[in-house]
Amino acid sequence: MPSPMPRIRFPALCAVAIAAAAAFPAAAQSQFELSAGPSWTRDNEVTPVVAAAWLPEFRALDNALLRWELGVVHVRGRDDTRHDLVDDVTVGHAGLRYDRTDNGLTLGFGIGVQTGYTDALSGDPQFISTVGWRWDRFSVLARHISNASLHQPNDGETMVVAAWRF
Repeated sequence: MPSPMPRIRFPALCAVAIAAAAAFPAAAQSQFELSAGPSWTRDNEVTPVVAAAWLPEFRALDNALLRWELGVVHVRGRDDTRHDLVDDVTVGHAGLRYDRTDNGLTLGFGIGVQTGYTDALSGDPQFISTVGWRWDRFSVLARHISNASLHQPNDGETMVVAAWRF
């Protein structure tokens, strides 16, 4: 019987994301965002998440910018839970991000596909909603990922992340 693939370690994933940010040209870096923080699902089971997004400007609005959001969110699996949450799940997504330039309000919505499977993230498509505040390059974001009950179980993941734009 072949041995299972080893889980990607969270610090290694962060190092890869930082290396990817450094590889972008200077013009694109002001639109690249890295974030990390905790995520919760049913029964308050917590795990770390890390995310990266490219946020090119789509349209300027009065006191706001509308941006494309192309990103990836990695949710680390959890051991020793009564739910099926063992697998690491990675969700690639595309959507829009609305950034207020006067007060820092940030809103986003996207749709994505996943690799891995848990009771929390149990099938494509996944919908990603974001709300938060941004101060220059730093943001605090609350994000929820769920399949909107298209597949069961549908626990979803709710996370609070700190983000930095390069």
